[in-house]
Amino acid sequence: MCLSLGLTLAAVTGCSEQVKGSASADPNAAPATAPATSKKPSTSTSASKPADPTAPKQQGDVKITTKKKVTGLETCGVLKAADIEAATGGKSSADGGCIHSTTGPSTVITQMVTVPEVADQEGEKKKIEIGGNTAWQVSASKEDCQVTVMLTDDPTAITPAFSVSVLAIEELDTCATALKLATQGFDRIPNA
Repeated sequence: MCLSLGLTLAAVTGCSEQVKGSASADPNAAPATAPATSKKPSTSTSASKPADPTAPKQQGDVKITTKKKVTGLETCGVLKAADIEAATGGKSSADGGCIHSTTGPSTVITQMVTVPEVADQEGEKKKIEIGGNTAWQVSASKEDCQVTVMLTDDPTAITPAFSVSVLAIEELDTCATALKLATQGFDRIPNA
């Protein structure tokens, strides 16, 4: 084993000197021809490029009727305390940010421009539409519901979705509240 490792290292380091000159085709070489089985050259570059591990996960077929702005948005500032209070009927203890809590009823609401992680979530998943765009409603329980709406189908967008999660300690229709807030946030985000 040590001998084979030593030989491999010697072979690799033996080719480490810089070669000078320029590459050019051999003028005496025969022209290259396509294999006999190929009828049409492939125009796909996806087979030759490895998948980008930082690219957002695609969540199946995504319908986008209204493309929304996905850059320059305040990640957690789409909805304000007044929006949360109007949707829940409670009093918010925050004036902005990702997490809002209310009293009367007691809820915890998160909002974020984000990457859709629907496939990884546990609970009942339902594909819906908001503003003509694909959205998902994920209900983990009667007390916990999340609605995520796609803002764009651009594969280069880092945060292509807006998500609202509602967790209620007291009696509240969490999915109806999450849908109302996600729709309001979607409408507020400028079109692209």
